Amino acid sequence: MTKENKFFGKDWTKGEIKFPKHLTPEIIHTALFVSNAENMDSVQNRVEFCVKQIGDEAMSYAMALLILPTLMDMVKEHPEYKDYLELRKKKTH
Repeated sequence: MTKENKFFGKDWTKGEIKFPKHLTPEIIHTALFVSNAENMDSVQNRVEFCVKQIGDEAMSYAMALLILPTLMDMVKEHPEYKDYLELRKKKTH
């Protein structure tokens, strides 16, 4: 990631726990910080602030966490997923 950051809790990335780079506490805290914004203006301000703090790549991971529920809903509506569920239901009964 980028420079040392005091805004997002303890830095566990110094070897105590081995996190994948897309799931570090810094990424998760950033996603929570953006998610808890009151309105869209606050979201935009928080995103801009966080990009300066953690950099583009880390911010991309944080934003991906925020969009994940929407992507999961989209997948559930896809015909291939529905066919897969039907196939599983037939095999288990």
